[in-house]
Amino acid sequence: MNDPLNCPGGIDCSFIRRGFASGVTLDLTFDPELQYENPGTISTSGESCRPTFTDTPLLPIPALAHDQLGLYEFPGGGRVRNYMFVARPDAGPLAGRDAMVFLSLLRGGTIEVRVVAGPGLVICDPTDCGPIDAGQCDYFGVFSLHQEPL
Repeated sequence: MNDPLNCPGGIDCSFIRRGFASGVTLDLTFDPELQYENPGTISTSGESCRPTFTDTPLLPIPALAHDQLGLYEFPGGGRVRNYMFVARPDAGPLAGRDAMVFLSLLRGGTIEVRVVAGPGLVICDPTDCGPIDAGQCDYFGVFSLHQEPL
């Protein structure tokens, strides 16, 4: 779903994707039992430029274990549990920057992942590698994943 009013110059973006092209996919490893130790990693693929995340660790936010924010809820049915993490890639367009990762487990084995890096004021064309590789772009992405059996 394109949002032409907020996407300058015909850039392919939508209200659910900024910085990530529509064909980009996200892979997640996640163990909720280790949410405050080593919860997992995220990786992306399908970018025109370098991958945004490559086995990037989900970094726990220890203070959330003692704060009401750690129990946040999204409206809508089917959400079993929500989690918040930070991801700080070592390489790619977000190298050295913090991205917030919001992970929701839903009934039926679906997982929703939201990635936010920057306030969304710098909207880049996901196929223009110059500003992307220079780390000048903000990101917002919603990814719907399906749990694979172990």
